[in-house]
Amino acid sequence: MPTVRLDPDVYEGLQKLARPFVDSPSMVIRRLLEKEGLLAPGAETPAPAGALTPQSVYEAYLLHLLLKEAGGRSHKRDITHAVVKRMLKDGHIGAAEQELVKTGETRAENTLTWARNALKGRGFISRLAARGIWELTPDGRAAAEKVVLPRPR
Repeated sequence: MPTVRLDPDVYEGLQKLARPFVDSPSMVIRRLLEKEGLLAPGAETPAPAGALTPQSVYEAYLLHLLLKEAGGRSHKRDITHAVVKRMLKDGHIGAAEQELVKTGETRAENTLTWARNALKGRGFISRLAARGIWELTPDGRAAAEKVVLPRPR
């Protein structure tokens, strides 16, 4: 895959067009090219075999499902199951992400835990919730309201 260098102002402009927690710069450029008729709609290049889903996609699903299906609060086990099930259904989890890692969980479950830690670091998941409980903060609820899940593959 070619590497493209962007001027800082161009990158900032792409960030303004991006859907938070979902879009990569490539996805934003793809939408712009589709809009201009320079690229066929939905002509996404398939991910290489064994490619892993970006953590940002896990973050989007976690925010969305915590808010929409769990009312903003859930036990880790329950929300992990819901997120992985939905991402599998939508085609965002491949065989490589279903393999077990050293912790005894699947790579998808492990990535989701890292996604939760990243969201907690940004103040979207409460640091004060009881052990094993994942709870949205007010900022997390606001962010979750803006999440647009990626298209199913």
